[in-house]
Amino acid sequence: MSPALRLSTILMLGAGGLFTGGVVWYSWERVWIWRRLTLRAYAIDFRRSLLKADPALPILLLISAGGAGSFASFSGGSARMLSLAGIALLTVILVSSLILAEPINSQFRRVPEGTVPQSADHLRQRWRRFHLVRTALAVAAFALFVTAVSYASP
Repeated sequence: MSPALRLSTILMLGAGGLFTGGVVWYSWERVWIWRRLTLRAYAIDFRRSLLKADPALPILLLISAGGAGSFASFSGGSARMLSLAGIALLTVILVSSLILAEPINSQFRRVPEGTVPQSADHLRQRWRRFHLVRTALAVAAFALFVTAVSYASP
């Protein structure tokens, strides 16, 4: 494996694993807790979680996609196609997050801590459903990247 392909693989899988792990953690842990919280407690906890996760997860997604793009350019055949398919899924995640999740996130960010935005329960349900779909896509993208590496020529 060439040094460039090795570095691309490390970026693709390293950042991709951290991104997928973060997204899965939200689905596994926070989403189910948030369902049971009062709207005020949810608004506080959700808003606080955005402070850390909102900047970190998109950065990891972009690093992983960049590594995957580089990986695709240095490989061929099935390895290239699998990594490009993973990039396509990450693109769907990023674009849909900007269109669907970010407006919800902004409603919680715009209000002072402890304030419950209008339609908070509806926003909580929409965000949860969206996030569970986003999680499935993230796991699929990471699985494609791992599989792509298994097809890469040494």
